[in-house]
Amino acid sequence: MVIDEFPYLAKAYPTISSMLQSYIDHEFKETNLFLILCGSSMSFMERQVLGYQSPLYGRRTLALKLEPFKLSEACEMLPKLSKEDAFIINTVCGGVPQYLSYMSDSMSVADNIKKNFLTKSGRLFDEPNNLLQQELRDPTNYNSIINAIASGASKHSKIAQSAHLQTGPLTTYLNNLIDLGIVEKKLPVTEQKKSKSKNIVYRICDGMFRFWYTFVGKQTDLIERGLTDLAWVKVQKGLSDFMGPEFEKYSQDFMWSQDMNEKIVPNPFIHLGNWWGTDKRTHQQVELDIVGFSDDERDGYFGECKWKNEPISRSVLEKLITNSEIFKYPIKHYYLFSKSGFTDSCQELAEKINCQLFTFEKM
Repeated sequence: MVIDEFPYLAKAYPTISSMLQSYIDHEFKETNLFLILCGSSMSFMERQVLGYQSPLYGRRTLALKLEPFKLSEACEMLPKLSKEDAFIINTVCGGVPQYLSYMSDSMSVADNIKKNFLTKSGRLFDEPNNLLQQELRDPTNYNSIINAIASGASKHSKIAQSAHLQTGPLTTYLNNLIDLGIVEKKLPVTEQKKSKSKNIVYRICDGMFRFWYTFVGKQTDLIERGLTDLAWVKVQKGLSDFMGPEFEKYSQDFMWSQDMNEKIVPNPFIHLGNWWGTDKRTHQQVELDIVGFSDDERDGYFGECKWKNEPISRSVLEKLITNSEIFKYPIKHYYLFSKSGFTDSCQELAEKINCQLFTFEKM
């Protein structure tokens, strides 16, 4: 027995959870009935179904959170699209199958985005507002916080300043957004075991929300006046930069998938992710797309990812080598990930230092 969108039933008939508790305890245990409760409202499912105060607490046999589609799954859903186009579409949809179902693999990326995001009648034109109203009593402050992060504020104090909120209440708002899977709290990979750090940043991790607040929300006047093509011009200019963080994540996932492949990862790493901090030699802030290290901390892994319509140049690899010297791992391995290949001089240097090169198409 499957009850889909259980939150709607529970809100309309609040005693249903207690009724189910009674049936589970006294009736269902004598049968072969398999009961499945589904819900797209994450906050409700967490509180009213899985939470300690719920009548159903302790009676579940499995709690399953459906994760966004990976690129390989999006490619299966939109088989006529190229890998690059499917990557972009899956990112702006946040990997949500329902949103992907709105997209056509017979249309270009531009036309799909125009149709679904950049027209007043588009099915995703107002989707974030609908979701926030479904999940939260008053979305106003949450909307301001997401806008602040999308505009570049990542530190707690900067978000508070940009969203015009006190730092105390902001923590609660951020935690709620984290619980909803919209925002994530990140630490440099070398500090993940620390309980406190000054390097905590907040980022929008839901691709659809990040796309909407980066492009759509800032152009609602244009869209409501029917100036779809003009709105697309602004999206097109910033789309490459928008895809950068997602390509970093894709490259990191690729590295994790190769952790037992000795040809690519000679000594398995136990941690790998982004790193940011201060270069004590120059007192400059440095960011690295990929840093990983082995359990014995002998091997360090360093990578740079570029989602650009031009090949990676030698200077990018030289900068990666220089930045890797911040770390004291005895053995260092280098990786470059590129949308558009590598220059000849970059390939020459990569061969000398045994840096491995990967293009998006071959990952």
